[in-house]
Amino acid sequence: MRDLATQFVKDTSSVDGKLMRSWRSLLTRPGHLTAAHISGERRRYITPLALFFIGNAIFVGVQSLTGINVLSSPLASHLNSQDWSAFAQDLVRDRLADRHLTLDAYSPVFDRSVIFNAKALILLMALFFAPLPAVIFQNRHRPAGVHFVFALHLYAFVLMVLSVSVLIAEVDALLGGGGLRSSAVDKSLSLLNVVVCGVYLYLATGKVYRTSGWAKFFATLFLTAAVALLFVGYRFAIFLITFYTT
Repeated sequence: MRDLATQFVKDTSSVDGKLMRSWRSLLTRPGHLTAAHISGERRRYITPLALFFIGNAIFVGVQSLTGINVLSSPLASHLNSQDWSAFAQDLVRDRLADRHLTLDAYSPVFDRSVIFNAKALILLMALFFAPLPAVIFQNRHRPAGVHFVFALHLYAFVLMVLSVSVLIAEVDALLGGGGLRSSAVDKSLSLLNVVVCGVYLYLATGKVYRTSGWAKFFATLFLTAAVALLFVGYRFAIFLITFYTT
């Protein structure tokens, strides 16, 4: 019995050690975790996919706790406030006519589903991001798996940044501010997220792809812009997925 207890403590502490070591490396040494994976130093860390899903779970938990959903928009927003609103209006109008539904009856169904889809399909952004460093750094001749690992680590980091932003917005709201309903808070946090993501990419690309100088600078600008655009594209994709599944 004592041996079993000892082994349990050892196994548990080993998992905890890997988890803490992985997060510490991801958050304080951008690119180190990916470089360690490439070099074969994998036993000391949890897998990139596991790290991503843990980050996703934390992000979902923070959103559920605060009631703030930053990656999904209600149907009313898609119909009136997005770049694709005219397209969305045409789709929804035809859908309502075909099913003999009213907008008031369809909106709650859509809104519930879009929140779930936005939380469950975040991996799509990492999958769409992965080919970009493959193209930019093709002269480095990295295996395809390296770019996928790089993307998973990047988005695990991004999810933590978003979680912190959501908590900041919630604290602002609790203190009497507007939270994300305030344009100033929303824009400030969005800018902060982009800057932090850019810093991560600047440091990580140097570590993983051995870039430097202006090549590193312009690669960082491109990849940071891609992350920002993928968020917009993700919202549109979630709209389409939700629309065609409800």
